Amino acid sequence: MLARSRAVDPVLALVDDEIVVIPAAELAGNGRVLCTQQTLVRELGAEVSDIEAELFAGRLTNLLND
Repeated sequence: MLARSRAVDPVLALVDDEIVVIPAAELAGNGRVLCTQQTLVRELGAEVSDIEAELFAGRLTNLLND
């Protein structure tokens, strides 16, 4: 979702215990940015394979559990 989002400056965020992809400008004070589209593309490239996406999701899951 994040890699393909066409929103302006999209982020993967935790908002009210829900993980969502939203424009950074819409992130409320109670939200937590988990990853930006820019970071995702920098780390994985413009084309993300299913395996790369799963590995990256695992890293984000570990981040949430810490």
